[in-house]
Order: sequence, then C-alpha cells, then structure tokens
Amino acid sequence: MTLRDLWVVYKARKATKALRNTFRLYADVLDPEARNALETRFIDIDQAIRCAEIEDLPQVVKTLESELNAALPKQRYAWAAEWFDILVSALAVAFCFRAYYYQPFKIPTGSMMPTLYGIHVEDGGTPSAWDAQPLRFIKWCVTGSTYEEVRVKQSGVLVRIYGDLVPGYTSLFLRNRLSNLDRYDLPDAAAQKLRAELVPGKMFNAGHILWRGTVKSGDFLFVNRWIWNFRHPRLGETIVFSTRSLKGLPDNQHYIKRLCGRPGDTIEIKDNDTHLYLNGAPLKYPKLFDEIAQHDYPWKGSPAYPGYRPATPGGPYTTTISTFNLGPGRYVALGDNSPNSLDSRYWGTVPARNLLGPATFVHWPFTSPRWGFIR
Repeated sequence: MTLRDLWVVYKARKATKALRNTFRLYADVLDPEARNALETRFIDIDQAIRCAEIEDLPQVVKTLESELNAALPKQRYAWAAEWFDILVSALAVAFCFRAYYYQPFKIPTGSMMPTLYGIHVEDGGTPSAWDAQPLRFIKWCVTGSTYEEVRVKQSGVLVRIYGDLVPGYTSLFLRNRLSNLDRYDLPDAAAQKLRAELVPGKMFNAGHILWRGTVKSGDFLFVNRWIWNFRHPRLGETIVFSTRSLKGLPDNQHYIKRLCGRPGDTIEIKDNDTHLYLNGAPLKYPKLFDEIAQHDYPWKGSPAYPGYRPATPGGPYTTTISTFNLGPGRYVALGDNSPNSLDSRYWGTVPARNLLGPATFVHWPFTSPRWGFIR
C-alpha cells in the first residue's frame, strides 16, 4: 500500500469510529429496520478497511454518514440546545477561572486612596447630553461616572440613617404624610459633607435637592487567587482578605488593605512619625512604604499620601493598637488612607486562613489614571 492509501484507511477508521459512537448513543430509539441496515453497513465498512478496499472507501463512509443522519430522530430547536451547551460551558469556565485563578473585586470605600479609589463624588455641576439615556449608559461604561441628583419626592421627616445597606452609600428614610417611608441613597462622601444637615427629626419639603453631582465608581480589579500556593505573601502587597471571624467587623465580607507585617515581625506606629517601624527601624523597603511616609504622589494629579498615623479611638473601638507582635500565621493589614481606614489598628491582625490573594490589576474604569498593574 502506498502512503496515500494508508492515509485514506486512517481517515476512514477515524470517521467510522465517530459514527459508531453516535449510532450506539441513539440505537435504542432508532427504527428496527433502519438499525439493522446501519449495523450491516458498519460490518461492510469494517471488512473493506481490513481488506484495504480503498477505491470507494471515502464514498462509502459518506453514504453511511448520510444514512445515519437520516435515521436519527429529529430534534426540535437543535440550535437552542447547541447554544445552551455553549453557554453552560462558558459559564463553567468563567466560574472556575474566578474561583481558582483571578477573582474580580470592587473597591467600595476610600481606605486605600490615593492608590485605589472607592466610590467618590464631585459636588455640583449640571447634566450634559451624555447624562441622558442611552448616552448615559455609554458614558458610564467608558468612564465609570454618572451625574446624579437626589431630590425629595414627597415632604417628610428624616427618621433613619443607615450606612451599610448599599456599599459606598448612606441611606436616608423620610416619613411622609401617609406615614410611609421614602428611601434616598446618598454617596458616603456626600453624606459626610452634609452630616450637619442630616439630623433625625428634620423636615424636608418636596422638591428639595439633597445632593447633586457626579458619582465616580470605585476601581474594579482582579485578585490573584493562585500565586500564594507557590510563595508566601510579601510585605507591601495590596491584599484582599475575608472578614470571617474578625472581631468587630461585618462577617463574610472582603476587605482590601496593604500587607504591613508578617509572622515574626514587630510593627509599631508612633505618634510623632509617619513611618511604620519594623523590628525597631523605620520601614523603608519596599520603597512604597517610604513614599507613603514621605507624602509622595502615586500618580500624576493625585492627592498626596497622608502617611501612617495612630488610630483615633471612637465608636465601638474604644481601644486601639499601635504595636503588633506577630505570631505564626498572623498579618497586619493597613490602609494607605490612614486617617480614614478601618484596619488592623482597630480590630487586630488577619489570620492566614482569611487571605484570598494579592490585588494585581485595575481593569475598569478604562479612563482611570490607576488603570493597570497595582502598586
């Protein structure tokens, strides 16, 4: 046999094997007469392959394929089943990728500013053509910013203020004349500026503008879920961890901070110095720690780093921590925006089992100056 003949026989064997698998899958639902005819056809092809009767072998295989397709039960909406299979497979791959490799994460607050931004606002301004649908959605997709105006719909009395119903927002509840509660959501930054006006019992008339301005979404990033299987967490990495079992924090949430202390370290925060102290010496390596302490700028046009500062007791945190003597499997997590960060200074250290991975890349908004790899 020539090389070409061998190739023809190989292709015929491969095609026949695939057709036989399909035949076996549907054999129990085929018409008996059609099933017997197909079984005979398979026997004939097997004999032709063994005897190397290759003259008409490709055509015989094509005839078998046509007869098998004609005998198979016709599926209704076969295209829908095919697309459903594709969708399920794509979702399975996506969930696997998210669970084991790179998990998306959103920055909800400003505790890591100016390295990373949570939801923040620019007061005032007027809406433009880009703030009307459908351009409003396109603007948000590209820039992550939208113009908002929070206006009182019905006159009412402010009775409740909640800060944890929606991440990054403060919810106000006004009781109207019908004794119903109307809810209004203000960005946390805007609510903080208006805290003197937001007094329970105060009356707000219909049409009153609680706040207007531009809301900018927090940075969206990827968390590397696999890298710590091959190495230990490194000092200075931006880390994401679970709040599970951490005293004083909401359970089963994810926080993002900078890793500032590892097992075996002694970390100290002093009143008169913006540096962290590692084992008695100012922490200047990685270089980022020195930049934070020296009030450097992480990107062009950003505000300066505030430096590391001791915690201010208040609220449920009547005692704070300035010195950490880290035992096995314990880590210190501090925010870059030290004056406005709820971090290890208040609730203690993070156990190794709570660590998810380092934050690696800001993937949205596309126009953000922080887009790219994270410092």
